[in-house]
Amino acid sequence: MTDSITNESVVCAICYAYKVDSYSPTYLTRGDKIFTIDVTKDISISSNETIDMKLQYSDTNHTAAQWAAGNMKVEAQYRAFSGAASMAVETTENSKYHTVRVDAIGMCTKNCLTSRGIFRTHPQDFVTEDFKVAVKELTVEELENKVGVFYAIKLQLGGMVKRSFVMEATEEDNETKVTAELQTAFGKECLGASFSAAGSFETGRRSSNKNAKVRREWRAQGGDIDLWFQVGKNEEDKSAFSSAMEIAREWAKTIDNTNVYPFDFELRPLWELIAEFDEKKAQEFRNYLEEKWEKEGSRHVPTMFLPTKLRVEQLPDASKTFLLNTCRVHKTAMVEEAATAQSYLDSVMYIVDRKCYKKWRKAAESGKEEATEIRDIVSRDENITVEELIEQLETRADHRFSQSQRYLGLWGNDSKESNRIENQNKAFLDKLIKRLNGDLTCQVSVEEWHVDLEECEKQVTEAVEWFDENISCMQSEDRLKNIVKAIDQVKSMQESLTGFLERLQSEVEK
Repeated sequence: MTDSITNESVVCAICYAYKVDSYSPTYLTRGDKIFTIDVTKDISISSNETIDMKLQYSDTNHTAAQWAAGNMKVEAQYRAFSGAASMAVETTENSKYHTVRVDAIGMCTKNCLTSRGIFRTHPQDFVTEDFKVAVKELTVEELENKVGVFYAIKLQLGGMVKRSFVMEATEEDNETKVTAELQTAFGKECLGASFSAAGSFETGRRSSNKNAKVRREWRAQGGDIDLWFQVGKNEEDKSAFSSAMEIAREWAKTIDNTNVYPFDFELRPLWELIAEFDEKKAQEFRNYLEEKWEKEGSRHVPTMFLPTKLRVEQLPDASKTFLLNTCRVHKTAMVEEAATAQSYLDSVMYIVDRKCYKKWRKAAESGKEEATEIRDIVSRDENITVEELIEQLETRADHRFSQSQRYLGLWGNDSKESNRIENQNKAFLDKLIKRLNGDLTCQVSVEEWHVDLEECEKQVTEAVEWFDENISCMQSEDRLKNIVKAIDQVKSMQESLTGFLERLQSEVEK
């Protein structure tokens, strides 16, 4: 195949400048053609037919933009990809929550193109006349939009698919946990796609946390990409492919010279090339881009993790003790009620009301078993959340209420005692629910308290910045009056904060 790709239409990919593009799986799209080369001596073309699958995990400490820039050997310019490889769930608004991102990537490589010789060492000798004119006449904004910002010294030809998952994260999230969550839903390679994914963008909620937003994107270039939409459509329409790797093998067969795409670039900033003709313009171009990229990289600046759903095992000791003691007391009461009912059943004096006593005993034994089950959940289940336990208890309470409204036998006599016991069972459950709801309310209040503190800190910072920027613009009389007033305000805040800090420190030392 090496000989067959020497036509200009295929190898010309290395002759172009590239612009950042959020809609491409490579984050790049072609700009203007900037080089004229002899394909027989200025580039190396090697056949390298491979299929590769990988998962790439990103978080606040190492973002997707840093991964992209590192892979393309322009680590210092990682902010260039902050918009295209966004870590934000909502692309149109900012979020205060940290996020994690997983990119499931499938690549089929057919050939590798590498610049060589003088073209490698002195690329300025191969630029087109149009490029020279552009450097001379275009503004830096026009250079970015009409020409590009990078040029390639190495690239692969073939195809690439990428499914990206960006989701709000809790402090407990990590690569292992998040990857396992996605693999459960989308298969080992996380490339199982549906026709809804073919729309390239969709939002939803995480399976592990319904409060956490998630953004899913699907991008593909090269070959017959429709093959990727033949897995995971629905239960009735099973695909012939059982795995993403099987699809990849079939997809690879459809990639040829007419539909290959460049990917896996090794790049250089275009300002390096511009500097060979106009150093001042090159510096201006670099300053413009780095300032723009800095702003784009600052759009998503999370300040906190998504609140973790409170688990029962994380409850304060006082709450867990209350729950366990309540279960113990109710179990003891139900044992006594069952024993009393049994004593009536054992007596020949009360043979007329045996149905009543049997139902009484059954309701009491059921309540005893329920108290034991709940005790075991509180003391042994490490994963159940408080919300989940409340939901279970509410379902049980609804059942107990319905059981307490029965009217059996003559004048309801057969269900009189069992109704009384079922009311006690419901009261026991309601008591637990009330305590758990109190714990949830407390957790929300604590989270809001931290948010309030962060907002206070932000407002102080903004006030200082405003002072630095505007104090010189005030009239002398107003300037003194406002500064004196601000001093009083800051002193008052300082006294309050000092007292608050002492209280916090005393809590830590307890």
